[in-house]
Amino acid sequence: MEAMSPPGSGREKVDSKAAVKPQMLTIKVVGQEKVVHHTMRMTDKLKVLMDVWYHKVPNVTYGTGVFLYDGLRVRRNMTPVGLEMEDGDMLDFFEHMDGGAGPFIVGSM
Repeated sequence: MEAMSPPGSGREKVDSKAAVKPQMLTIKVVGQEKVVHHTMRMTDKLKVLMDVWYHKVPNVTYGTGVFLYDGLRVRRNMTPVGLEMEDGDMLDFFEHMDGGAGPFIVGSM
């Protein structure tokens, strides 16, 4: 029979499920006209967050932008734990810009 330690002795059994529970964090994605907050596990791939962004910002076509964290381009297979992110951290979203001035043809004037 296993002897039980008195409460407060520092020898209580530790619940192993509590030690395995993944830590959650909320990340904010900021675009030009929209801010999206999403809570996720530290070990989830950031693909989940990117998918949420495109779903909640319907005027932005899927896959047409770049996500940056502290100036680093974020890839879909990265995780918050791998980037050492903390609760409340922010990603910036920049949509790819196409267009601008048309082609310049020498001698057209």
